[in-house]
Amino acid sequence: MPSGNLRDNGEDSIILGHVAGDDIRTFGDVGTYINIIDKIGDKIEVTTELHVVVKLLGMVVFRQEAERTERWLGNRMIAFQSVTTTNGVDLAVHGEAQGDNFVITTPDGVFSAPANVHPSNPWSLKVFESDTMMSTKTGEFFPVSVNDSGQDDVTIDGVILKLHRYDIIGHKHDIVWMDDGGAPVAFEIEQGNSLINFHLTRSLNQPEYVSTDLSR
Repeated sequence: MPSGNLRDNGEDSIILGHVAGDDIRTFGDVGTYINIIDKIGDKIEVTTELHVVVKLLGMVVFRQEAERTERWLGNRMIAFQSVTTTNGVDLAVHGEAQGDNFVITTPDGVFSAPANVHPSNPWSLKVFESDTMMSTKTGEFFPVSVNDSGQDDVTIDGVILKLHRYDIIGHKHDIVWMDDGGAPVAFEIEQGNSLINFHLTRSLNQPEYVSTDLSR
């Protein structure tokens, strides 16, 4: 993990896959997290798949699967759908733009967030262009400040990379490192009392994804 930049907690990292147009990136080693981004004019659809299995002494002690879809029009998220299954228990979240609000339906009820709410999925710099963020797992939304912390020297797999660091500070403190093209190369999130590190491990060109219909 990045030396002197990521707060090393000694935990396994999660594989992160980021797909945008003709690009696929894959991260980590206890699971996969893949974003598929389809752009047509000012319309964007982001499909996320999460598969995580944690084993201890050969026994599965934690399993989480998720399928999520974001639909954007310009810089506004206009729809969101998510089902996260944690150790066999499903949690469904639905959201849609309604006038000056973004209405979120969760198992705990229906809530109105500001129209500019953005998801906690750092697939693009545009996600940071908001002061309100929504958990993609629970639908909870909360105020945030995003600090552009400038360039960092980040070491991944023995290679030093010059990346741009963003600190997202709200009810927790997350960090995202982007490349010059605005794609995530590494990030770190707080989850409970633990830190989870995501880092890029390989990148493959896949031009056939450019015009794929990603609707689910």
